[in-house]
Amino acid sequence: MADVRALLKAKRQEARISHPYASYNPAGQLKCAVCGLAIKHASAWEGHLGSKSHRTNVARLREEEQRQRIAEEEPDSESAGKRKAPAAEAQSSQIEKKRKVEETSPRNQSFPQDFFSDPSRAPILLSEGESDEEMEEGAPAVPTQHHPPSNEVDLEYQRFQLELVKN
Repeated sequence: MADVRALLKAKRQEARISHPYASYNPAGQLKCAVCGLAIKHASAWEGHLGSKSHRTNVARLREEEQRQRIAEEEPDSESAGKRKAPAAEAQSSQIEKKRKVEETSPRNQSFPQDFFSDPSRAPILLSEGESDEEMEEGAPAVPTQHHPPSNEVDLEYQRFQLELVKN
């Protein structure tokens, strides 16, 4: 009887899975170290490896390991990096940069003369004294085309447009 038990135990040992994520509890039951899931049979291990939950858990584990590696490397890189400039020098350099930017920025924020291929389609430029409200009071923004209406529908539509412009 002892021989049979020894043979069965040896057979169970052969069936043990050697995988980085496979572990066995003290009772000898197969367990996934990543998912924490107990696998009932060794033959179901391959199926578990292909499951979506296992793959997502493995991806999450790898991301955490990568974050830890980056966190460990950051303190090393800070000490080997550039040293900071004194506060007075930093402020003076910022002021100089602002001056340079102000000098190079154009005073007039308009389009160049030849920007539009068709000059009739160029936007209407307001002088500094004019405002949008003053422009609205003057000529209409869209030039109206005066064509004699050919029938009643066109005439009615033209009246409708004029009423909209007045209001």
